Amino acid sequence: MRIKTLGPSDHPTVKEISDLFTARRGYFPSIMRAFSLKPALMKQVAALTQVTTFGGTGLGRRREELISAYVSRLLNCRY
Repeated sequence: MRIKTLGPSDHPTVKEISDLFTARRGYFPSIMRAFSLKPALMKQVAALTQVTTFGGTGLGRRREELISAYVSRLLNCRY
């Protein structure tokens, strides 16, 4: 069973966040799509993501990616 989510054309906040992620990463992460049903929450999660990951910590993107890959492996995450 899949969760029906809102697309960028369904809500202006979803479009704003989708455009932001697509511009930065080249895609709109599925985990963010799950928040589309609550656009105000989605906006807050996107802001938190921006300051805590992928260049926002001061560790640098390369180290952050390495930590992310290591933790994903420890958690047996397939993606």
